[in-house]
Amino acid sequence: MESPKSLGHSEAKMAPEHIRSPKEKIIFCIDLDHSMDEYFMTGEKLNDTRINRTKQLLKWFIEQKSSWNKDHEFAIVVLGEKAVWHMDFTSDTMLLTHAIDELYTMGRFRSFDTTSLFRAILQNVDLDEDDGSVIRAIMVYTRSDVLPTQPEDEILEVLHSSGRFYFDCVYIHNKNSEVQGSIKPQDIYDRLTDLESVQYPGYFYELARLMKKFTTSMSELLASPTIRPQQEKFSAVMDPPPSVTKHRQELKQQQQYQQQLQHQHQREQQREHSQPQSPPTPKRAEMNKVSDASHIFGSQSPVRSMSHTPPPRPSSIPPVFASPKDGHTSPMRGSKTELLPHSYGAKNGGSGNTGTGSAGSGSGTGMDDAILI
Repeated sequence: MESPKSLGHSEAKMAPEHIRSPKEKIIFCIDLDHSMDEYFMTGEKLNDTRINRTKQLLKWFIEQKSSWNKDHEFAIVVLGEKAVWHMDFTSDTMLLTHAIDELYTMGRFRSFDTTSLFRAILQNVDLDEDDGSVIRAIMVYTRSDVLPTQPEDEILEVLHSSGRFYFDCVYIHNKNSEVQGSIKPQDIYDRLTDLESVQYPGYFYELARLMKKFTTSMSELLASPTIRPQQEKFSAVMDPPPSVTKHRQELKQQQQYQQQLQHQHQREQQREHSQPQSPPTPKRAEMNKVSDASHIFGSQSPVRSMSHTPPPRPSSIPPVFASPKDGHTSPMRGSKTELLPHSYGAKNGGSGNTGTGSAGSGSGTGMDDAILI
């Protein structure tokens, strides 16, 4: 939550009366030690000084509280070695803005008198006033090596016994490694928390260089001390709207469904790997060979089918030029025998169709001798 740098009173919108918080008299107790000039950090970069950021948040705080209840009043106390009442109670946001803009650091202070702060509050607040208001002191302390003094118990007892006084504190400090000397930020923070009333507890924050945490702390202090819970139980997180909740539930259901499908797929794979593979039967092996051959030779494979197609049956009518072997009877000639034609020329080295030699020498008439019936 970021604070506007400048706010105008005319921009404030009043909340309905039935939800307005009780009237509050808020006293800002601002440290003006030279430590206020140190910088906040955003990541690894310097952002803004503590004093500038404090001014912005104070003006934003006043504007927010005034928009909820215009009867809220604010006062300013500055802290040096002692507390000084700087501005009296007023609900005029313009005057408060000018007073806050005039705040600046005033040097290095080696001590702080805590009793002077509560004495100044007692002198400027009427605890006997019965107007239903509460009195709040919000302290911003920034010294890392100056331990506040222990306040007088009588003054604190008067304030706490009134039942109207609440003390809150934001402590901005350096890291322990950056502080020299025996006094450490933890000692100072413990002393500040001792100012709290057990019956009317306050809110206490400590931070180093995180500007976002400073903004968050001031945002939580907007709540009225009469209705806010104890700090340990306080939560500034609002419940998401129903549409966002429904969308988140749908996304969660989809993720669960995807995980179930993934687990089911993994179990099926594990089951397949765990089952033993039986050796193929002869018929299956033969079919596998045929399938492999089909992949190799394609549709024209000679082993596409293992079944053998028988040749066509011979015709009952023999060919015209069919000649049975020597000594066989011809079905068309009855019992007469036929002699097959013989060629003698080319068989034994003759001159072929025109050779004239004998059977031994290859000579002949060049004609095939045949007996025709």
